[in-house]
Amino acid sequence: MKYFTFFKRIVTFEKYPLFRTVNFRQLLMNIFIISLLVSLPNIISLFQTVQAASGIGDIESEVPDFEIVDGEYTGETGILSAGGRKVLFTGEIAAGDTEEIDDDIFLGFLKDGIYIKDVQNSDFGYSLIGQVKNDEDLKTFIDQQTSSLYFYVMVYSVLYILLIMFFAVILMSAGNYPLHFAAERMRKKSRFMNWFKISSFITVLMLIPIVLIALFTGSGPWWLYFLSLPFYYHYYRKLPVMKT
Repeated sequence: MKYFTFFKRIVTFEKYPLFRTVNFRQLLMNIFIISLLVSLPNIISLFQTVQAASGIGDIESEVPDFEIVDGEYTGETGILSAGGRKVLFTGEIAAGDTEEIDDDIFLGFLKDGIYIKDVQNSDFGYSLIGQVKNDEDLKTFIDQQTSSLYFYVMVYSVLYILLIMFFAVILMSAGNYPLHFAAERMRKKSRFMNWFKISSFITVLMLIPIVLIALFTGSGPWWLYFLSLPFYYHYYRKLPVMKT
């Protein structure tokens, strides 16, 4: 396919001027892939969290006794293994102190709110699940919502990817315009859209190893994107010089 030919041209430093022939459909595909790659760690983490929450129903007898009083957790502290993931119950850690939570905890019922690894923040208070007042309510709530949880995750994932696509366009535009401007100042026949097109292919190539490393190690080495500089420099060199 011609689409994959452009990736070959990047890594082999061949026919760079022909990136001007990239059509809108191919460009849109790149933006979608970029957004999907950026979103993937959080989406996978959310699926794992939902799996852990769903697994609580299988170990109902092990859920600590607790109550939600005036929006705060009161009761026993404990860690459960549910759905292959760990769930924390504690009234000793506030939602704003999530740095105290171990990295293997995917879901936490904290003093003043619910923690979801890599997704939620301290604004997720117990008021959002007002029907849950104690451990028995939690078991009932999970039993009722399990069938819908994965649907909610799918909707969230789609909206999240669309949001990332929006910001990807803005950030890539902001990053490529200075390159286009600098090339023009150096008397090169530069076109902003061509910079944007080749940047989309370069970004896809760079994100693949970055995201794979993030999935396996838990941290994304975003500095690896600096390895793309030779590709941008080579494209700059291929730009024709303006006639005086």
